[in-house]
Amino acid sequence: MLTLYREALRLRRTVAGFGDESLTWLPSATGVIASGRGPGPTCVVNLDVEPAELPAHTDVLLAGGSLDEGGRLPQDTAVWLLT
Repeated sequence: MLTLYREALRLRRTVAGFGDESLTWLPSATGVIASGRGPGPTCVVNLDVEPAELPAHTDVLLAGGSLDEGGRLPQDTAVWLLT
């Protein structure tokens, strides 16, 4: 877990778009929350029991767990995406 937090802090310092604009809640499926800051990274959290489809993205910057075989976000997992 410490490794995950250290990587998150490193990304916040090195990836453009973190903290530059106001947080915006993005449309998402029931049981999923998504937010972003302008053109910067998007955060998606799946609180539902079913795996969630991710929005279009170019890279997974950080994930709290592995995506499933279909590239979906499992239950109780968060991911930062570069969109």
